[in-house]
Amino acid sequence: VNDGPRGLAREDSDVKRLSGTDALFLSTETPAWHQHVGGLTVLDPSESDRFSFDEVKRTTLERLTYVPKFRWKLKEVPLHLDRAVWVEDKAFDIDRHVRRIAVPPPGGRREVGELVGMLMSYQLDRRHPLWEMWYIDGVVGGQVAVILKYHHCLMDGMSGAGLAELLVDLAPDATGPALAPPEVDEAGPYEPSDLELVARALIPTLQTPRKMAQYAWRTAQRGVTILQQRNQNPMPLGVAGPCFNQGSVGPHRHSSFSSVALADVRALKDALGVKVNDIVLGLVSGALREHMLRHGEMPEGSLVAQIPVSTRVADDTDQTNRVATMSATLATNVDDPLERVRMIHQSTQSAKLLTEAVRARKIQSIGEVAPPLLIGLASRAVWASNITERLPVVANVVVSNVPGPPIPIYMCGAKVSGIYASSVLLAFAGLNVTLMSYIDRVDFGFTSDPDMVEDPWDIADGIQDALVELMQAAGLGKPTAVHEPFDVGDPAENLAH
Repeated sequence: VNDGPRGLAREDSDVKRLSGTDALFLSTETPAWHQHVGGLTVLDPSESDRFSFDEVKRTTLERLTYVPKFRWKLKEVPLHLDRAVWVEDKAFDIDRHVRRIAVPPPGGRREVGELVGMLMSYQLDRRHPLWEMWYIDGVVGGQVAVILKYHHCLMDGMSGAGLAELLVDLAPDATGPALAPPEVDEAGPYEPSDLELVARALIPTLQTPRKMAQYAWRTAQRGVTILQQRNQNPMPLGVAGPCFNQGSVGPHRHSSFSSVALADVRALKDALGVKVNDIVLGLVSGALREHMLRHGEMPEGSLVAQIPVSTRVADDTDQTNRVATMSATLATNVDDPLERVRMIHQSTQSAKLLTEAVRARKIQSIGEVAPPLLIGLASRAVWASNITERLPVVANVVVSNVPGPPIPIYMCGAKVSGIYASSVLLAFAGLNVTLMSYIDRVDFGFTSDPDMVEDPWDIADGIQDALVELMQAAGLGKPTAVHEPFDVGDPAENLAH
């Protein structure tokens, strides 16, 4: 219980209550369907005389001044009658969150990918702040890797990218980020008692039937809007599934990586008159198509991608989730790579119009409407009955594009040589593709369920093959050679993957 006789008279604004979307990530999590995200950052410390594990840990602790949320932990409302609140972790210990491990030799991309997958295969401990960082020794070429892992209820991908910017520098000799530290309440967020939390939850709980009825009505209205919009702008979604990565996901994860030149992506965008994201989806489509053809697993229709869309405005510094989703065809059933990109572009443009029309009918997240108790019970019932395997498939893969830094960045003097994201799988599909641009390269991070995707490197390497195919079809010649962090030889060897 927090000091002082603040009790029930305390203003609601002083209680750091989870938003409905944040609470939804928490309530729907199961031992198999993790709701944490993360990223692998590869570092080259060859030109730094101060880089070390101790320095990384010291710097991280120092930079937490800019992200006080990373010192907060969850406090659940008794009986899960209402959304949890954030409270200060009075026993915060940096050693519990920043840890060290070594990758098996030779420390190449496959060994690192297996290690990342292992570290992403277990849930975060809800008794403590929901994040951890791993310092990985033994990466090929004398490099070191850092994995940052945090729960999705803590922040979304865009906020996570912003956090990463606070942990790195723009110059090797920088002593701090180019930002003034924010004003921080030294007392941390107010910690209400269990009695206060229950009292606060009584009225929202009693209002649940009314809120659910309103939610059902607004959802029906949104459904009508979707049908009207699709009649006006037909979306070539095709048929999603069944496919190789469909089924209820398990607890294990694997990570794989690939990179292409940003200049090639932009050249294709200009040549074909589409968007960067359309080219990215075209590369993912080509890689998945070839993977399915090689394994004799090509479905009748096209695979469909679920695409997270940030709804964060430019000056929004709040770290809660600001994300929506849209769906677009990957046109994997189309043989011509240029026609695939054309159909993808048509689909994404229609999806954007649909998303804008749907947003006009504002609707609360179900996490704002139903208490965590009901959402948790429903989530466990769904998993226990394996109903996800019998429901219609609405998407086969998540593809997310996160803008990264266009200039070199450093951590404790070591240059960042690569950034590969790892993210949440769909409950019924074992593959996520999240990419981030960095300087002159686009780094693809693949997160997969190894029980569904036997060889994720086949898909990762297929990105290069898809780029070659698309560049030739567009008359742009050979792709630009890129040097990935795990390549220790000639950069041109990367094109042979």
